[in-house]
Amino acid sequence: MSRTLRVVLGVLVAVSTVLCQEAAKSDAYTGVAMGTGGSVGAKSVGFDLRISRYTTDEEVDQLAALLKEKGQDALRRAMEKLDVGRVNPVGSTGNQIAVARKKQVGSETVITIVTARIMPFVELYRGGRSTDYPFGFIQVKLNEKGEGGGQILVAAKIRFDKMKQHYEIESLGNQYIKAVNVRPTK
Repeated sequence: MSRTLRVVLGVLVAVSTVLCQEAAKSDAYTGVAMGTGGSVGAKSVGFDLRISRYTTDEEVDQLAALLKEKGQDALRRAMEKLDVGRVNPVGSTGNQIAVARKKQVGSETVITIVTARIMPFVELYRGGRSTDYPFGFIQVKLNEKGEGGGQILVAAKIRFDKMKQHYEIESLGNQYIKAVNVRPTK
């Protein structure tokens, strides 16, 4: 199995280095999601990120195989059953985290989060294009103090390109959402 396949959600991470796992340790962060234009406008909202455990290589391998063999819908159904933490806007219940990965890239720690996005009834009822983007994605890069920033995709599509033999992530529309002022909570 190729390195790309083993890291289905690592494709979301442009850098391909050895993944570090800290399965027994839980992490908590707070930050600000800041829209910088596009379809989301210039709105800002605080968020909390709590990771109870990190996803293992074996779990990622299983999800990668599922996506490759059965597609995005099967991956979403499997991810709805996974719970390795929670991400939420301040004052909201938010989403459970299905996949959380942590790796060291030089002096930075990169945390990648994927959720099976909760879609409101109205969105499902209308059946618009957004229902084809059932995942949420957050990636933050943290310094030695655990502080930093990154990117947020509120609605994303994940697929395996059989011609190119690699995984791809696509954002719904122009989502320019930055994660800023990310820092550990106590």
